[in-house]
Amino acid sequence: MKKGIKRKIAILMLAISLPATSLLQVHDVDAASASVVAKRNKVVQTAIGLTNKVDYVHWTKRQETKAPYKTDCSGFTYLAYRLANVGVKLVNKDDDAQAKVGQKVAWGKFEKGDLIFTWNSGSKNKSDVGHVGIYIGNGKMIHNAGAKNDVIVSNIYKGSYYKDRFIVARRVIK
Repeated sequence: MKKGIKRKIAILMLAISLPATSLLQVHDVDAASASVVAKRNKVVQTAIGLTNKVDYVHWTKRQETKAPYKTDCSGFTYLAYRLANVGVKLVNKDDDAQAKVGQKVAWGKFEKGDLIFTWNSGSKNKSDVGHVGIYIGNGKMIHNAGAKNDVIVSNIYKGSYYKDRFIVARRVIK
């Protein structure tokens, strides 16, 4: 075979293989993206599944080994992520420490599974984290609200309560 023909065949083979390689790379990105979405959905479903299975208690009286679970707000987020088993381990028993993990997210840019941190209305320090919940989509957050309500879903965009108390949100599933 002549050198020119061999070269043309090699170039043709390379040209044919490039689009296929590009398609495989796009497929890999789509699979990774789908995996992230699946993890976020699993955390949300796990958190929702904890409704009526968690009692709010002071952090010193927490029990998170079997239902009915007894925990506070940061224990609830820890428990939801632990039971969802999506490869994210949150710090237990400390909403201030949880507020430092992951990627910072601005108000209104939330995705399912993001942690939303607020200050308590009774506190004078508006930068001190006092509460945490999990964004579940459609403007709603699930959280272990307090001894009167236990686990509830709140619309964070209705009224100004949560926006006025917002400190930071963190994306821990990437």
